[in-house]
Amino acid sequence: MCKIFQLICSIQLGGAEVVAFNLSEFCKTDDSQNFEFIIVELHQTRDNYSIEKKHDLRNKNIRILSLCGYSKSIALLIGPFILTYHLLKEKPNIIHSHTDLPDLLLSNTKRIFSFLHIKFPKIVRTIHNTVLWPTHRILGKYAETAFIDDWVVGVSDGALESYRNLRIKNNLSVSVHQRIIYNGCIIPNIKNHPFKIANNKINIAFCGRLEEQKGIDILIARINEINCKFSDNFLFHIIGSGTFSNEVLKLSKENNNVLVYDSVPNIADKLYAFDFLIIPSRFEGLVLISIEASFSKVPVIATFAPGLSETLPTNWPLMFNLANKDELLIIFDKILKHDFDLESLKNQAYLFVANKFSHSNMINAYTKLYLQINE
Repeated sequence: MCKIFQLICSIQLGGAEVVAFNLSEFCKTDDSQNFEFIIVELHQTRDNYSIEKKHDLRNKNIRILSLCGYSKSIALLIGPFILTYHLLKEKPNIIHSHTDLPDLLLSNTKRIFSFLHIKFPKIVRTIHNTVLWPTHRILGKYAETAFIDDWVVGVSDGALESYRNLRIKNNLSVSVHQRIIYNGCIIPNIKNHPFKIANNKINIAFCGRLEEQKGIDILIARINEINCKFSDNFLFHIIGSGTFSNEVLKLSKENNNVLVYDSVPNIADKLYAFDFLIIPSRFEGLVLISIEASFSKVPVIATFAPGLSETLPTNWPLMFNLANKDELLIIFDKILKHDFDLESLKNQAYLFVANKFSHSNMINAYTKLYLQINE
C-alpha cells in the first residue's frame, strides 16, 4: 500500500484542487501495489461548493483532513504542527503539494522534521502557475530553501520554466527530478444546470475565482463597455467567489445583462449551456476550465496569457490583449455579425484538447511517478 497526502489550500473550485481530486479518485494500478489518498486542506471554506465536494469525496472513500478552521493566516501559523502530527500518525509514503501556500506549509513542516531528526516522506510538488509568489517574493525564497531535489512537475512548459527561474533567481539549485505532466480532463457529461439562459441573447460565462489574477476587475469594466455598445445582445453569467465579489454583485444590480452565481459543483458538466466562455486572466499555469469548455464544444474567448494560450489551438481567433479594450470589442462585434465559423472552431478546439489533454494520460503519468518514487 502506498499512502499519499494530497496537500491543497482548501476544498474550493480551482484547477489545482481539481487535479488533486482527480488523482485521488482515479490513480490505480493493475498489480498488488495500491494507493490510498488523503486530501489535506490547509484551511476550510464554507461555501456550498466545498460542502458538496466534501460529501462527494467521502462517498468515493477519499478521506479529508483539515488543518485549521476558516482562517488562512492562523492555518499557516499552526498548520505545520498539525500536519506534523498527521504525518507521524498516518505515515504516508508521499506528500504531494499543490500551489504556493501548501508549499510554504510543507517547507515549515519539513523544518520541524529536520529539527527532530525524523525522516520526511518523499515529496512531489506540482507547479500550477507561471507567476510564482508575485507579491511575497521573500516568502517564496524562504519556502524554496527547504526543498532540494524533490520531484517537481510542471502543468505546462511555462509553469516549469517559472519554477526554474524562481530557483535560479534566488541562487538555489534546480531539482534534478523534473517533468511536465499536462492537466487532463474527463470529457464532460451533460447534466442539469442552474443557469438562467436567455435564448434571445448570446450567453457568455466567466467561471473561476474572482481575483485580480483572473482579470475579473478588467472584465467588469469591459462588460459595461460591451453593454453600452451592443445594448441587450449579450448576457453575462459570472460564476465564482473571491475578493471582487462585492464589485461583481454591484455590477449585476446596475446591469440587467449580468447574472451572478456562487461556485457551482461539477461545472464542467454544465458548461454546454453557454454560447461562449470568457477567460480574461493575467497569467495562469494551465487552465482546466478552458480545456473543459473545448471538450464541451463551447468556444473560449481568452487573453494572450502564459499558461492559457497553451490550452487553445495556434492562431485561435478569439484571443485578445487584456490591456487593449478595442480588441475585445472587435471580437464581440464579429460574434454579433456571425463572422466566425463557430462549428469549425468548436471542432478544431475539441480535437486539439483531445490530443493534448487526455485525462487518462495525466492519470497514467502520475501513477507511474508515484510508483517510481515509492520503489
